Amino acid sequence: MNMSDTPERTSDLAPSAPALLKKRKPGRPAAGDKAVSQTDLLEAALKAFAEHGYEGVSIRKLTRELGVSHNLIHHYFSSKEQLWKSAVEFGFSRIPPGATKLLSPDIAPGEEIECLYEATYMIALTASDHAEYFKIIIDESALGGPRFDFLYENFVGEVADTVNVLFQRAVDRGEARPLPPGLTSIMLLAAIGTPFTMRALTRKLIGMDKGRHISAKEGARAIADSLFYGVRV
Repeated sequence: MNMSDTPERTSDLAPSAPALLKKRKPGRPAAGDKAVSQTDLLEAALKAFAEHGYEGVSIRKLTRELGVSHNLIHHYFSSKEQLWKSAVEFGFSRIPPGATKLLSPDIAPGEEIECLYEATYMIALTASDHAEYFKIIIDESALGGPRFDFLYENFVGEVADTVNVLFQRAVDRGEARPLPPGLTSIMLLAAIGTPFTMRALTRKLIGMDKGRHISAKEGARAIADSLFYGVRV
């Protein structure tokens, strides 16, 4: 699945600075450090945590790959845990504001399924270009523990609750088939994250080795179609 050929980069719609980045340690980076911004650090950290998992990431290895001193990361982040939290908040900030506005309990009656559909499309399009955040959620959801609790309390839980409320409203009006509580949110996360995080499986099943390709927009639209046109009655 060629997920990099879309002309629409959803990261351009994201806020420029997550709140956690405002917390800095006193002191200055080493004089010999090359120019590496906080965004560069968070981008590298997000990719590293997604690829290797929390335990598999070494701050020293990360600094070597970036070509900066060990002190530079500690200048901005007090610990590896703080870096991880800032990295996942950075990943969340890339979800387009338009998608989060569609996931609101204030949606007018009768528009729930359509809003869920459009939000799913927008978030899936983001995942096609920035899969690391979704991989971290999927991996930590499988493990459980304090990091999962952080993700759920700060990012996943509120979205899941709103999805469940909107979907149940559609069910109550006879516009969608009833599903077990919470299953809609689980399906949503799995459908959005899996094609873009399990890239080897995606390549195999779609047949990319045989020259088959679909664009990011086609993939995102197919995910939204299968989830919400499939539940209409």
